[in-house]
Amino acid sequence: MTTIKDIAKMAGVSTATVSRIINGKGEAKQETIDLVMKIVKDLEYHPNKMARSLRQGKSNLISVMIPNLDNPFFGELVGAIEHEAAKYGLRISICNTDDSREKVEYFLTNMIDNYAFGAIICTLKVTEDDLASLEEQGIHTVTVDRSHFEHSFSSINIDQLNGAFIATRHLIERGAKKNVLICGPEIERMSGERVKGYQLALQSDELSFSRVAYGDYTLGSGYQIMDTLINEGVQFDGIHASNDLMAIGALRRCLDHGLAVPNDVRIVGNDDLTVDKYYNPRLTSLSQMNDRVSHSVINELINLNEKEHTPQKVVMSPELIVRETT
Repeated sequence: MTTIKDIAKMAGVSTATVSRIINGKGEAKQETIDLVMKIVKDLEYHPNKMARSLRQGKSNLISVMIPNLDNPFFGELVGAIEHEAAKYGLRISICNTDDSREKVEYFLTNMIDNYAFGAIICTLKVTEDDLASLEEQGIHTVTVDRSHFEHSFSSINIDQLNGAFIATRHLIERGAKKNVLICGPEIERMSGERVKGYQLALQSDELSFSRVAYGDYTLGSGYQIMDTLINEGVQFDGIHASNDLMAIGALRRCLDHGLAVPNDVRIVGNDDLTVDKYYNPRLTSLSQMNDRVSHSVINELINLNEKEHTPQKVVMSPELIVRETT
């Protein structure tokens, strides 16, 4: 098995110089760098990552904990995080919890056992005590999106109250006077923020009609909620759903009922999934700024690991992407 000593002997330099070149640290003459990297390539040398992790107390692995893979939003978010992490030689490990506390505890232990570089938490099943335990083990954390509890650690979130306000105002400006809000589970703090944003938008235009329904972020719940409203004879001309799956489910039920979109009813989702551009009609949606979030979360983890850095609380405003449903 090839070692750093073998490479150093062949290149006529010290093992320290080889180590710095391989890890992209320190300075050396360009011809030395080229020679070392050629030998590395020719010998197909791969560093012993576990040994390096043990020495440094860190691997290059970032654990990304998500609630499920059924919702394509999380797949797109993870993809954006992976793309950003790769720019810095970092890799990600997907921890799909299925919102199970048992799985969360397994992944938390796994992060510690594998000397994780850091953890990105995007599930409500992780507690503040969990974050504190990881920090005590030297694993810095950043919570994203669903993890809205108050804590002293880093967080990057989208302003969901403002997002619901923007979406509802857009529906009103497009002529909708009877707007329905379809939220996620009522127990989630994020749902409460969205309801506030929705109500503020109605108040700003002095609209009295208000109808809030709670789903579970699935296509089926969006469809079923609209089916119930239609069967009850509720008159509506605008819908804002708290994620794109529920918006598409609601859209499908409206079309099945013979409602024209956007002439009879206008619909705004929340996620800006890739599929939104290809659905018929194309879905207007609030972008959750995955590229900006990913850039911020990776930079925050790097800053936390490389220097004295005060944990940051970042809140971004979503961007409305207007398409055919409005």
